Amino acid sequence: MAAQKKSIRSIASFIVLMIAGAGVGFLGAQFGMNAAKTQPGINVVILLVLLIPAYFVVVGFHEGGHVVAGLLMRFEFRMFVVGPFLWEKENAQLKFKWNKNVNVSGGMAICLPTDSENLSKRFSFYAAGGPIASLLFSGITFLLHLAANSWAESGASWLTIPSQALFMTAFLSLVIFAMTALPFRAGGFYSDGARVIRFMRGGDVARFDLLLLKIITGSASGIRPRDLQLSELIEAKALAQKLNAPMGVYLHAYHYQIDFDKNEIQHAEEHLQNYVKLADDVPGGIRNAVWLDAAFFYAVAKQDLPKAESYWNQFTPSALIPKAMVLATEAAIFWLKNERQSFQEKYDSALRELPNMLDKGLSVALRDKLLQLKNSAPQSTSAHLVQPISEAV
Repeated sequence: MAAQKKSIRSIASFIVLMIAGAGVGFLGAQFGMNAAKTQPGINVVILLVLLIPAYFVVVGFHEGGHVVAGLLMRFEFRMFVVGPFLWEKENAQLKFKWNKNVNVSGGMAICLPTDSENLSKRFSFYAAGGPIASLLFSGITFLLHLAANSWAESGASWLTIPSQALFMTAFLSLVIFAMTALPFRAGGFYSDGARVIRFMRGGDVARFDLLLLKIITGSASGIRPRDLQLSELIEAKALAQKLNAPMGVYLHAYHYQIDFDKNEIQHAEEHLQNYVKLADDVPGGIRNAVWLDAAFFYAVAKQDLPKAESYWNQFTPSALIPKAMVLATEAAIFWLKNERQSFQEKYDSALRELPNMLDKGLSVALRDKLLQLKNSAPQSTSAHLVQPISEAV
């Protein structure tokens, strides 16, 4: 019965999303055709060129809404990404960097709570901050469009393009509002609107979402696996099992990373194998991370070349998989084969890619594992003859 209800909700969310997408596409096409009919060709070209910066501005306001809401809720700012631009808090200082991770080029904001007081309500407000900002920005830019259009019709023809650009921006912001405020789930991930509803419901659902967000955002902001709150992870795993939550599968991955980072190899392998068993529950674009984690673990921690290569052969590159992790796994396999030159090339490339990883905490742990590899040497490619690296270093 529960599975049937969940299936009905998924189908309903898909239908709503399809209708919203069709509506957005229709309105966008109408705007484009009207502009093409009523505007000179050069104006249309200029508007098309302005579409990209307008999109980044719209996304920036959306993510900025999350940041402002987070600060109002006494959260600590950690990261803000819009397209190629990235601002990050490091050592109590705000630093600008170029964003080289295409997976988050669409925009991202990370703020973390500094205390545990009334977190469900505060996270609900934090989630709502983005859609609210998008709706406000859409209204403001539309009013500016009306004013500019009125002046353009009164003789200030130079305001024609700015007026159309403002209308386009207002439309884009309204689209972002609609697509994030609608409560739906895609690939196990919830929209802002769905997050708000789940937090407001309270109970086990809100508690699970809260714990999951703390784990994911904490790791992404630079907390390495071994420093994550294990008690919260264990509580989240129990709730995931109770609620049959799709996102629960990722908790096995975090538990594996925590034990691996602590060099608790036996426990790490147990959690890794639980993750592998549930690989079919992971969305296709991310599923390859399961095989990659397993290949790296068996190469580094167990020095089991046949098993490492078996998992590596199941792996297929994907835009959603960090390039640093792929290179690190290749380096680990070359290291196990004692192919020093190939290892060094992949090792150097992996180090260069580490700063581009979205998960900053995992990148710190991965750097340590690579350094361990560089400072040690496998005695054999046989799993039964080689001393595990965790005991050798």
